[in-house]
Amino acid sequence: MKKSISLIAMSLLAGSLTIPGGRVYADENPPGNHKQRQELRRDQQQLEDLRQQRNRELREGDKHEAREYNEKIRDQKREIRQDRRTIYGQNRDRRHDRDHDHDRD
Repeated sequence: MKKSISLIAMSLLAGSLTIPGGRVYADENPPGNHKQRQELRRDQQQLEDLRQQRNRELREGDKHEAREYNEKIRDQKREIRQDRRTIYGQNRDRRHDRDHDHDRD
């Protein structure tokens, strides 16, 4: 009984210490304006749609169409990089390129 009470007390203490710390990471005033961030999200969604369509074409065996989608994907990535540079600056853009661009174009 005593162990369970101390375990509960410790978990409550740990929870009370971590909850306020989570607010430190929330940015109340993110970089860029709402329209810029919304456009970036829209571009990222279009990129994902293009990748899915390219993969569909590859599954169906249409390599010519897949190559055309690769060109569209490259253009979309270029647009996303420009949007990120506009919103966040040069350094942040480089980190994102490595995160999601593992597929072959």
